[in-house]
Amino acid sequence: MKYEHVDIKCNTFKVGKNCTFGNNIKIHCTHFEIGDFGYIADGVEIGRGGNFGPNSKVKIGKNVGIFERTIINPSEGVEIGDNTGIGAEVMIWTHGAWLDVLQGFPADFGPVKIGSNVWLPARGVVLPNVTIGNNVVIGINSTINRSLPDGCFAAGSPCKVIKEDVYPKKLTEDEKKKIMWEIISDWYKLHDIKMVKDVITKYENGKIYMIQEQGETIYDIEEMTISGYDDEVVQDLRDYLRRRGVKIYTEDRFKSIRPNWMEE
Repeated sequence: MKYEHVDIKCNTFKVGKNCTFGNNIKIHCTHFEIGDFGYIADGVEIGRGGNFGPNSKVKIGKNVGIFERTIINPSEGVEIGDNTGIGAEVMIWTHGAWLDVLQGFPADFGPVKIGSNVWLPARGVVLPNVTIGNNVVIGINSTINRSLPDGCFAAGSPCKVIKEDVYPKKLTEDEKKKIMWEIISDWYKLHDIKMVKDVITKYENGKIYMIQEQGETIYDIEEMTISGYDDEVVQDLRDYLRRRGVKIYTEDRFKSIRPNWMEE
């Protein structure tokens, strides 16, 4: 894979397995670390403002997506937990200062910590000294200037907790079955343009069974594993499930079948 205009300046730089980096990326900090299956999209900038200081450390967990044109300022430390999504054009700041503090003007420096299983969607702004707990969903275009507890839904500018202790939510087997069939039915609608034929798929008791002439595949949604026959159709459904947040991680990157009209 060819990357263009990627500028990395770090004293230590650690990348896990199956990570993907887009183009026009800048990563400037003393220490950078990202776990397996990390995804950094086009135009992401990690840097700005004292980004080579003693606390300029960025630690990102496994299965994290950071999307287009996000800015992460690591003047102080930034930590992001596992399976967290940072939407497009989000800004995460660990410092805010310009005017002379000896004249009474404010200056704010402090780390940012974002937990695991967090969705921080597009154009959110996180300010210094904020901790976002685990299993949190935040509304689009929010300004997070105070810490948020585990399991909440929060939104607004400034951001406020709208609902407490709502995530994760335990679903019944019937509710899960309904959701899975909606996903599988949508996937079937793409078969003609992807030239996928003669596939039988069923969902029972937490498992998807895919039957093809070449063999059977079992997706265990409870254990998040795949067993049995493997080919590009198997991987295409795995990738389609991922788009709904049902992520089954293997030794391979997620990959879908591209329609002929998308091929270069």
